[in-house]
Amino acid sequence: MATYKTSYLSTFVTSARLVGVLGVGIVAGYDISLAHSALPSLLTSGLPADRLVIAWDIIYNKSEAVGAPILVAALIAFLESAYRASVRKAVIYTPLGLTSGTQLALASFSILLAVPHTLFSVAPVVWRLKTAGKNVEEATAKGGMTYVDAVGIREDVDAFRKRTAVRAGLFTTAFVLGLTAF
Repeated sequence: MATYKTSYLSTFVTSARLVGVLGVGIVAGYDISLAHSALPSLLTSGLPADRLVIAWDIIYNKSEAVGAPILVAALIAFLESAYRASVRKAVIYTPLGLTSGTQLALASFSILLAVPHTLFSVAPVVWRLKTAGKNVEEATAKGGMTYVDAVGIREDVDAFRKRTAVRAGLFTTAFVLGLTAF
């Protein structure tokens, strides 16, 4: 009979679950700070609409490259952990009254729910803001002036803020579900 070394950490949390919890926690925290701090500050800063859309674009581009790969890794980690928990002989119930496998599957589902929300709710707003930002940058490069709908830009940035808050809620749900699964 072979004996295997286990660390104290692996008795508490598997590596995959740790990757899932940390990954979704990072993205949830980022989206929370974006929706409740950065974007409201940007909206109340008094920037003219052309500068506002450029500032939004900078913030968005910095998050766009990092968020998706982290979420894919977290999703795969939660799915792997859910599978391992479901084939375990002992059934373990979490503080929420669910089995570990069920709770980790729900965490995965919560991450997956962000995909249609992003595609159908967030993406049209991003497209409008990116188009306005591109128009401003092109006009600035040519040394000309461009007309930007100030009210429309502010409404779109505020809509992006609210929709990011919904995504943050989905990711926070996944974080809590993953954190409390044993």
